[in-house]
Amino acid sequence: MFWELAKEQGRPEPRAQCQRLPELRAQGQRRNQNWLWTVLKHICGPKSALACFLIAGTSLSVYIFYVSLPQQQKYEDPGPYHVAYPRQYRFILDHPEKCRQHKPFVTVIVPTALQNVKKRNAIRSTWGNDDLVKDRTVLVLFLLGLPSGNDSKAQQRRIYEENLQHQDLLQSTFIDSYRNLTIKTMVMLEWLKDRCPQAFFAVKVDDDMLLNIKDLVRMLLNPDTPHSNYNTGRVWHNNVVIRDPDSKFYIPPEVYPNAVYPPYPLGMCYIMSMDLPEKILQVSKEIKPIFIEDAYIALCLERLNIAPTEPPHIDQFVVHPPPQYDRCYYSTLIAVITYNPDELVSYWTDLHKPGPPC
Repeated sequence: MFWELAKEQGRPEPRAQCQRLPELRAQGQRRNQNWLWTVLKHICGPKSALACFLIAGTSLSVYIFYVSLPQQQKYEDPGPYHVAYPRQYRFILDHPEKCRQHKPFVTVIVPTALQNVKKRNAIRSTWGNDDLVKDRTVLVLFLLGLPSGNDSKAQQRRIYEENLQHQDLLQSTFIDSYRNLTIKTMVMLEWLKDRCPQAFFAVKVDDDMLLNIKDLVRMLLNPDTPHSNYNTGRVWHNNVVIRDPDSKFYIPPEVYPNAVYPPYPLGMCYIMSMDLPEKILQVSKEIKPIFIEDAYIALCLERLNIAPTEPPHIDQFVVHPPPQYDRCYYSTLIAVITYNPDELVSYWTDLHKPGPPC
């Protein structure tokens, strides 16, 4: 483990440090034990700290050792319009047992920024709680990268405490940023391929989306729904490639020469059959990643000769909701953007109160 992490960071230990390795390990273990005990007493209370330690000890030790190392990975700069995806990222927070234990019909992954705790809690208290629908298990997990900045270690401690409480965070060793959304998506596909082949479908959904899990499962249980080469959502056709250098979506012709992207479901919410993560990852080796994550998935699917499928009712996936909430209208939707966590909770609560919605 030590050598793998040191190699990942691109900083091999000098011989003198290698000779001192037993001493350094002992010092680190003492520091880690003191810090760990303080954190566990804070989270669990002094009487329960020992139990928490026994439950979380192994993964906590790995985490503490990890954050003592420099966090920024050193890969060749791919330039402003591509992203580095060297396939060398590792999970420092992981739940590989979840799919084995629950055998989900649908696994929902929510890529989320580290600071979006309120959004994650809103999902946990609403649609993220719908874990059994029509006798089918639904698994919801959140995906993050590493913090950056002067307070990165404090951010990381908060993330670890959140995961201890909820046991639903996946965290990998890329820096969490807007420009790294494609990396986050590819890491998500790696997790699905390696950790969750038991599921029938995977859903990627943004953390500002109100998701109707019941209608989503109902749609996927339809006998006409394919179980292979299936990708659906709000499919965008003839999406023009932005050539304005002042736009944050700017892609120069030398990066992607075509005037429009292939059709693709918008990244706000898309669904795929569980054969696609491996297929996309394999073909992505031939396609240099761009930072627009859903468009990059489109490039991979195009190379695979797989066209996204329109959902049975395209209007159930809403990008621009009406200015006024309407219970009858919202009850028909599968995925709709909300503007803040309070709105998400309010709408979900209203939709689940007794009585017909219309």
